[in-house]
Amino acid sequence: MADICVIGGTRYFGKLLVRRLLAAGHRVTLVTRGRTPDPFGDSVRRLRADVNRPGELAEAVAGERFDAVVHQMCYTPNAAVEACEAFGDRAGKLVLTSTIEVYNRDTFRGPVAAPEFGALAREEELDPAGYPYDLTLPWQDDDYLEANYGEGKRQAEAAVTDRARVPVLLARVAHVLAEEGDFTGRYRFHVDRIRDGRPIVAHAGPGRTSLVRAEDAAGFLAWAAVNEVTGAVNVASPDTADVYDVVASVEGATGLTAQVIEKEDPAGDPDLSPFSCPADFAMSADRAASLGYRFTPIAEWLPALGRAAAADTDPTTAKEQ
Repeated sequence: MADICVIGGTRYFGKLLVRRLLAAGHRVTLVTRGRTPDPFGDSVRRLRADVNRPGELAEAVAGERFDAVVHQMCYTPNAAVEACEAFGDRAGKLVLTSTIEVYNRDTFRGPVAAPEFGALAREEELDPAGYPYDLTLPWQDDDYLEANYGEGKRQAEAAVTDRARVPVLLARVAHVLAEEGDFTGRYRFHVDRIRDGRPIVAHAGPGRTSLVRAEDAAGFLAWAAVNEVTGAVNVASPDTADVYDVVASVEGATGLTAQVIEKEDPAGDPDLSPFSCPADFAMSADRAASLGYRFTPIAEWLPALGRAAAADTDPTTAKEQ
């Protein structure tokens, strides 16, 4: 049994992570802003802090000790430094939830040129050690942060690697899909358009990308928190998918036929699929497999996702969490 602190565990796969930890018998402490209700009742402890406000996290966890901290809400180098200073050496391990977007060559900013990533990006192709991070950039500006999401995550990885006083694992998570509680609406986008007979736009010759089930993402984070694995690990199904695979899963579940229109330059088109990539943009899951963690192939779980979405006739359900 371990004492695990989860920062941001009240929605989407964060809730699945907490459920996994509780089911395994661990003691869980949630750190949240207190704005989103959770279903855990007395089974968890709760500390309140906005991790984007300087000093709040440190005040909330003062004197606390944990076997591991899973940080789901770290989007900037500033938040990373805050976490490192707040916990110091009073956490056995720090697990940072990162993203596939760190491999997006189009989002690199600053003095470092984007590496030449392989068709399936590997962890060693992006080394956070020595990557520059800038705490003076306007990360508190929501518009700036949204426009620089990938760079914010890269710099967060760099800052936590540089400043942490405990072992660190960087979980680079692929595009997450869930049968319930998916507030992103990315899969629902396809269901609604196919049901309504509206077109779905894709890039010409769309590339393939990496996806992961919410259950697998949560399972990996729970596993990583109590294992001695460190460094960057890609969190993704071993196979890849494109917009046509996503559409096919909806067609198979609904019996309807989608209208997909490929465009050379679909930027800004409101009907552009969130899963359409102009070129292949995916990452390898080989390191996770070598460490003993295997993710479910997309081909095994995507049809079930389609059936669940087709059975859900209330489009507001995806936003309730």
